[in-house]
Amino acid sequence: MITFKPVVNRNGRRRDGTWPVKIRVTFKRRSRQLRTNLVCTDAELTRSGRIKSAAVTDKANELISQMRTACRDLSPFIVDSWNVDDIIAHIRNALTAEKWTLDFFAFANKYLNIKKPQTRRSYETALNAFGRFLGKETCDINEITRKMILDFIDWYEAQPAIHICPDGRVVTTSRHKVANGASSMYVSKLAHIHAAAKYRYNDEDSGQILIPRSPFDNIKKSYPPSKGQRPLEVEVVQKIIDAQPVTYIEKIARAAFLVSFCTMGANLADLLEVKESPEDYWRYNRRKTRDKRPDNAEVIVLLPKQMAPLVEQLSDKQEHPEWWLGVLHRWGSESSATVMINKGLHSLAESIGVEPFSFYSARHTWGTLARDLGVEKATVDEALAHIGDFKIADIYARRNWRLSWEANEKVLALFRWP
Repeated sequence: MITFKPVVNRNGRRRDGTWPVKIRVTFKRRSRQLRTNLVCTDAELTRSGRIKSAAVTDKANELISQMRTACRDLSPFIVDSWNVDDIIAHIRNALTAEKWTLDFFAFANKYLNIKKPQTRRSYETALNAFGRFLGKETCDINEITRKMILDFIDWYEAQPAIHICPDGRVVTTSRHKVANGASSMYVSKLAHIHAAAKYRYNDEDSGQILIPRSPFDNIKKSYPPSKGQRPLEVEVVQKIIDAQPVTYIEKIARAAFLVSFCTMGANLADLLEVKESPEDYWRYNRRKTRDKRPDNAEVIVLLPKQMAPLVEQLSDKQEHPEWWLGVLHRWGSESSATVMINKGLHSLAESIGVEPFSFYSARHTWGTLARDLGVEKATVDEALAHIGDFKIADIYARRNWRLSWEANEKVLALFRWP
């Protein structure tokens, strides 16, 4: 515990007859004194040398308050290794340093340059909303308070929805408010940027805390439900398997969805990267997590026989013979393929009489059904290449992919395949 007390040394009288006031700092039963610009006259001291002037005491307490603030956010692990001289050095640095500033928006724009385009766009949307709320696109990071964030949430959730028409017109209507809890997604993005700034500029080892606290702590977040990405019931998946699509886009979307489902929820981005046609096994590194796992998110899939006719529907030996699923490359880019496949799935859902779903539902459904069948969570994580709670054993231990293949057999056995 660090204690502070204003004191006057009885042997420190100046030539002009005044007594300099110092702040005694005590830590781990050791004391040091910090000089101040405060002085006392004889009339402001008691006979024993204590300060009796309320004006001097108030000014000394203001200084002590600043010192307490400088020490408030020190990590207890750091303080435990410090002595009183380290505390004094930290206080001096904090009180003599010029006011440090960091523009939140400028840092965010610089930080987002390292993000992938799709990820960067989601963060930029949150920043734009925050800028509209402030009425400006500049704000010192230490001026962001918890109340400001709560006011932003209230403001955003009261905003009217904006619809972009097919002809490019932007229509704003007050009848349809933004999705319930959508502001929580934006707050999470802003909180992530704030945490990145703290990681970049705070140095707890040396006691340099330029960004003392996060205004996002203890803010309850209510995320909106995922639309179309929910896990599907067994009956719905069976309807998709039994469906006889009428349109070309429905046929391709259905085949792509079921290929993802048969390959333990492989993402479209990973399916689009496969060039040579795998024979019995498909080995890939999941793109979304390959840079976040020490094993590069490797997955080995034993290709089930149920997907053979689906792959045949998606092969394109004429225009794109270099790709395993060449039909999916006819749309030119991953984003265009995603849009068109989801469009086809929505149309298919309407034709077979089920709620709309997206391509990503295949992944959610596979993971959910595997867990329902009693497959261990660790095996599901391996099959889906989640980041998970990766341990040292996961790096050194050889993975038994047969467990994932057996899980896939159990999931696919729930259905009747043509």
